[in-house]
Amino acid sequence: MSGPLKAVVGLLSSLKLAVVLVLLLGVLTWLGTLAQVENGLYEAQKLYFESWFVIAELPLSWWGDYLGTLRIPLPGAYPVMILLFVNLIVGGMVRLKVKLRNIGVLITHVGIGLLLIAGFVKLHYSVAGYVALYEDIPANVGSDKVVRTSEFVSFHDYELALLKDEGSTIVERTIPEAALVAAREDTVKITDPDLPFQIEVHHWFDNCKAVARGSRPAPTPVVDGVFLLPKKRHEKREANIAGCYVIVTAAEGARHEGIVVGNELRPFTRYRYPFVFEVGGVRYALDLRRVIRELPFEVELNEFKKTDHPGTLTPADFRSFVTVREGEVEQPVQIYMNTPLRRDGFVLYQTNWGPQLPGGRPGPGPLYSVFEASENPSDKWPEWACWIIAAGILAHLVIKLSMFLASMSKKGML
Repeated sequence: MSGPLKAVVGLLSSLKLAVVLVLLLGVLTWLGTLAQVENGLYEAQKLYFESWFVIAELPLSWWGDYLGTLRIPLPGAYPVMILLFVNLIVGGMVRLKVKLRNIGVLITHVGIGLLLIAGFVKLHYSVAGYVALYEDIPANVGSDKVVRTSEFVSFHDYELALLKDEGSTIVERTIPEAALVAAREDTVKITDPDLPFQIEVHHWFDNCKAVARGSRPAPTPVVDGVFLLPKKRHEKREANIAGCYVIVTAAEGARHEGIVVGNELRPFTRYRYPFVFEVGGVRYALDLRRVIRELPFEVELNEFKKTDHPGTLTPADFRSFVTVREGEVEQPVQIYMNTPLRRDGFVLYQTNWGPQLPGGRPGPGPLYSVFEASENPSDKWPEWACWIIAAGILAHLVIKLSMFLASMSKKGML
């Protein structure tokens, strides 16, 4: 091994590097936790744990008096964990010789490495959202209630859907949020040679609500007596409701102005209320909505049950009895705490229910159940990693104990 290569391998396998990386992760975890107060969990995760570099903010105070904010440039947790993974692998191969006495430590290294790989795969290749379903309800209650679905709705990501009415079918195409957010500061133009019009998006807000103007002054453009009122971003990103203005300009010069708001109404109704316009005798619509993804099966909620601790309204258990349909095959399944539905690479967890009154009492009307839906290729990897780590630690203890007992036996002390 040449000198420079040996130096690089020596640095990457260094125990000192491992200590520095673990300390950095500790500092980033602490600062990221503090950042959740101002930015919320989602934004703090993006800033501190999914970035290559971060200007960390540490609020300073003295006896309750706020002194200011100390800004500290730090590497993000993303490159730190990559280096830690390399250190584990290279250090395990270089520093530890493959001997019986080291087998347990090597196995533990493999388990920790798998845990880090699982996080990497989840970050880049998983999607998550929610499914909300009502119990079977009488027809007179309302046909707009969602009782079965083969879709789930993203927690955070938006898309602008362009819908075309072709009579017996609705054809749609979508534009991702990433292509629209530049409209915070400028106008985003969307053109396509197959479309007889151009779409302009402007005044994008991450959190807002549509308000009737009335007699109040409007801080944003007014369209048909309505304007968008910007709101402070909620610390829970899924609680934010994005909105923007759209202008549709047809080739012949006709102009349509509208407002689209990404208010997700499920499970309360299946209906959407897009901005509808007509060009060349054809009806189109624009709908700003959270990204909708397909499940490879259909889920129907048959019954929801909540069991409280005796004499309290605190739930001891709540579970959903569902029917899962895939083609002609039907399967009854129970989904409850710590027992999700796993099928075809997707996982559905029981997360919430409603309607709820203050104190956790069921509200009036039919019950609905809320599930988190995720597609994560590394879903079971953390569990496997924990088993591998446990096996490595146990093997190391057994080997060390055997060596100790053998040594004591040779000395005649056993």
